[in-house]
Amino acid sequence: MNPSQGLVTALNKMREMSVSEGSVYHQYIPVVTEDTSIAEFGQPILDENLTIVRNEFIGLLKRIVFTAVNTKLFKNPLADLEGERIPLGYAGQDIHVNPAKGRKFNVNDFAGLLQKYEAQVATQYLTVNMDLQYPVTITRAKLKDAFVSWGTLEDFITGLINSLYNGAYIDAYKYTKALVTSAYVGNKAQIEVVTAPTTEATDKAFVKRIRELHTRFQLPSTQFNAWEKVNEGVEGAFPIVTWTDPSDIMVMIRADIEAEIDVEVLASAFNMSKADFLGRVIVVDDFDVYDDEGTKIQDGSNILGMVFDKSFFKIKTQDFEMDEFYNPNNRTWQYYLNVVKMYNYSAFANAVILATALPTTGGGEGNQS
Repeated sequence: MNPSQGLVTALNKMREMSVSEGSVYHQYIPVVTEDTSIAEFGQPILDENLTIVRNEFIGLLKRIVFTAVNTKLFKNPLADLEGERIPLGYAGQDIHVNPAKGRKFNVNDFAGLLQKYEAQVATQYLTVNMDLQYPVTITRAKLKDAFVSWGTLEDFITGLINSLYNGAYIDAYKYTKALVTSAYVGNKAQIEVVTAPTTEATDKAFVKRIRELHTRFQLPSTQFNAWEKVNEGVEGAFPIVTWTDPSDIMVMIRADIEAEIDVEVLASAFNMSKADFLGRVIVVDDFDVYDDEGTKIQDGSNILGMVFDKSFFKIKTQDFEMDEFYNPNNRTWQYYLNVVKMYNYSAFANAVILATALPTTGGGEGNQS
């Protein structure tokens, strides 16, 4: 059996890293080709007299395992909603300044030259609120078994991917969906009660409302952001004016709802072709939130979808790095994928959750259509 092209690329990348860094790994490990035998490649790594080569293999592997067999990775459909990386110790602010209000011109208003005109500035505080670690242990026995054939080596690397990166990516998908559910359950987003599309008439009504929201989001308004709603009763609170560029308007929708409506018709609501529109719609399985034991902790079954400005999601990564440690006590290597992120949503951004009922918690009323 010959090594796959992905495996060849990954293993040779490891060797190139060793050359550029001046380590000894590349001095013992050959360039892998279709004709290289697994025994030739693995012999120096498993040699008990070449511990340094084996340790460097483990260290280099942590840096390329992500790209080794990338077809095995879970493709998070919500990944594009994440922003840029953030610095260490980050606790930031999301600031919105309302448009200035016009005043009538008065040629005799000399006092107005020295008058102070306060801008309406709203601030939302964002913090890092997710710190998870994904560990996996590699034993010497597992390492030896990995070098039986190219297939077992690829399975070994794939196993690391499944255990580490897929765990992190699946959690990222769940955490992102949970932001929508949290905003709904806490009544901290604009919520409209609509009828679930099940007939031709309700399908048309659902698409019509999405088309209307797409148009109205583009116009200056206080109606579609949640700032005034979440600050209701706060002294000095004021509505903020927002609008959204057409290219930033997206739809997140439940899979069963997306299957019910005509995508061609939905695309026309955005004045786009079906092919272009598919880049603006994100299909998710549901909006329920579960804990690590599989117990539902937030019910999102009333949520059909959401029309939103992409800036609604305030997701940033502070740390996404893998470390390794050799434990001589039990002769194992520990891999740790450390993930530190900020998961927040913006009360400034236009976003309307379409649901079959208002939330029963969170206080206050949602908008109804």
